[in-house]
Amino acid sequence: MPSHTFASPPKPFTVDWSSQVDDLHRRLDNARWPAQEVVPTDVSETDHYSSFGLGAGPQLALMKDLARGWRQFNQEAVQKRLNSFNHWTVDIEDLSIHFLHHRSTRANAIPLILCHGWPGAFHEFLHVISSLTEPESSDAQAFHCIVPSQPGFTFSSPPKTAKWGMDDTARVFDKLMTGLGYDTYVAQGGDWGSITARCLGSVHKEHCVAVHLNFCPVPPPSSYYAMQQLTPRTPAYGLNDSPIGLLAWIGEKMVPGIEEARKHPNPTLDHDALYLTLSLYWFTGSIGSSFLPYALNPHFSTFLVAPKYHLPNFALSSFPHELFCPTPKDAGRSGTLRWFKEADDGGHFAALEKPDVFAEHVREAVAAMLPKQ
Repeated sequence: MPSHTFASPPKPFTVDWSSQVDDLHRRLDNARWPAQEVVPTDVSETDHYSSFGLGAGPQLALMKDLARGWRQFNQEAVQKRLNSFNHWTVDIEDLSIHFLHHRSTRANAIPLILCHGWPGAFHEFLHVISSLTEPESSDAQAFHCIVPSQPGFTFSSPPKTAKWGMDDTARVFDKLMTGLGYDTYVAQGGDWGSITARCLGSVHKEHCVAVHLNFCPVPPPSSYYAMQQLTPRTPAYGLNDSPIGLLAWIGEKMVPGIEEARKHPNPTLDHDALYLTLSLYWFTGSIGSSFLPYALNPHFSTFLVAPKYHLPNFALSSFPHELFCPTPKDAGRSGTLRWFKEADDGGHFAALEKPDVFAEHVREAVAAMLPKQ
């Protein structure tokens, strides 16, 4: 398959949502809270509620505390921090794709596309870009880091057809990589990003020569998955209009990891990471379109065993607080597993929770999958 040529070169992009901050603050200030807990607090959270997140959902006191935190979150400072990275947009097919692009100064650097999932975004990888592109040790493998936003997430435009699948996302991302001049590259992914990376490493294996995953997908684990797959429009209206609704929807997925991370010094997964995630979805109005991977990929449960997606060269990191921690034997059903390692800590947002461990795993995995560079 030939390399791609962009119709127009990538354009620099600046994050700027300053004009929308007052509206967010007004909505948070005027929140219409329930008069009491929706579900009494003496309920057993293990009865019949989702095993992912906070059971029946975040309690009222926690929600009010998180809303105050988001209201006080320094939006000016976070925009400045985001803009310290190299943002670009480029038109591919009929989409505008947003991505970060950081090249290493090392001559032997390997191109690496980092694919995020849900409810994350490109910012999951901000803590690892520096260590991957310019490692402290001269002997450590360096990477050119490309971090795209999935179609329909934050600053990337959504697909215009209901026939869009992860194959299509992978095709666009392959065009992104080859259009940037990377004829061969490595893909990394977690959550839906792991599906993107799998499609790259199987369907586009002539370009994507190795894949590192930190998530091995399993059939839908919980109620939020079913809602985002079967009736995505219904929650989207409320979540797009109400910051409190968005806070509850995303907060229940991130708060358990935040609480776990607080057991360790200087956590990178903290409440500010939650507020940034919320802000990215809120100010871009993209929560509804971020449901499209769930809604448009009904074959998810059979994806792993389909011959088309058999990975010829992949590695897997297992983090103990992830939704599912497969054995090497289970993971190996979907391809040729060259490397497997269990981390001591961390979960669904691995690059954000344990950036040093994540970067170390990427290096070890790539060394096991590719010849010495």
